[in-house]
Amino acid sequence: MVSHQGFATRLRRARADDVEAAIRRLSCVQLDSISTVERSHRIVLTSRLGIYPQGTVSKLLGEGRVFEYWAHEASIVPVEDFPLFRWRMLGRGHWNSHERALDDHPEVVEHVLDEIRARGPLGSRHFAGEGGGGMWQWKPAKRVLDSLWDRGELSIAGRQGFQRLYDLTERVIPRAVLDAPEPTEAQALRSLVLRAVRGRGALTESGIAEHYRVPARTAAVRPHVEALVAEGLLRRLRVDDGGPEVLVPGDLELGETVSPGATLLSPFDNMLWDRPFAERVFGFKHVMEIYKPAPQRVYGYYVLPLLRGDRIVGRADLKSDRKAGVLRLLALHREPRVRDSAALRESLQRALERLARAAGVERVAGS
Repeated sequence: MVSHQGFATRLRRARADDVEAAIRRLSCVQLDSISTVERSHRIVLTSRLGIYPQGTVSKLLGEGRVFEYWAHEASIVPVEDFPLFRWRMLGRGHWNSHERALDDHPEVVEHVLDEIRARGPLGSRHFAGEGGGGMWQWKPAKRVLDSLWDRGELSIAGRQGFQRLYDLTERVIPRAVLDAPEPTEAQALRSLVLRAVRGRGALTESGIAEHYRVPARTAAVRPHVEALVAEGLLRRLRVDDGGPEVLVPGDLELGETVSPGATLLSPFDNMLWDRPFAERVFGFKHVMEIYKPAPQRVYGYYVLPLLRGDRIVGRADLKSDRKAGVLRLLALHREPRVRDSAALRESLQRALERLARAAGVERVAGS
């Protein structure tokens, strides 16, 4: 499972082609707005590729080489998979509510589309209006933009900072992709099941459903799993712990070796999406305390699991101090039965230094 992810435990440099290839191999990479250390997708990609230029993902979006849509959550997805999400776009969308914004504000819909047709990619800040206050009380133009994106009329042409730039889908997604035959929902789900397992290396049926947040969960994916197993494209493995069977790619070679080096994982890393499976495999209970009040946190605000070899050995509470150019290690919590040692500290230091370079800060400080 770990070796399949292709983590890079030495300093490397990557180009746009490498980033595109990594997204394709993983099947999708989750986006998240929190930048306490670095944006999650950059941590995910640099942990596998090494350092790559800022703005690369926005460039790939603008060139129609990847697209952004609801996969696991809001995610970067290989552009050739765009047709596989048409069933979701043409249904009720991700939040099951995009029609409400469009019905509530028809005059805003017309204005937004006219402006984008005339001016090209625009963000919500380019439109006037105010929300009602609160995290999700967006102004009408923002709600409309996201609703039109949710149902596929608009696509993300890039980002300024972290703000989406919306454009007409026909100007973002390559014509060959738009003209490709549109799969049925069943055909799309079959392809997504296969992509999930190939992207992760090993998953249970519930983990496959979680990968793309499939409605109806395991009941929806099981018929496709059975068909893919019958065709030899997937393989079922019974595991000695007696838990649910695991699906792996049909051509997977078991027994691969894992680098003994260490890597700091994004809290939103693909390998951690199926939390029960992560706990089963690693004995690691993944906890995110970002949304907890500070007094209720045990490990910290933005905590990155420390992977060393094929074990998760600790949790690093980190913060990038960009003004000072420092990645600050606020605390390291070792997992039970993990002893402090010079080797552990050295591997952590190397992982921190690589992460600091990826986050654009010059040095590491802290205990």
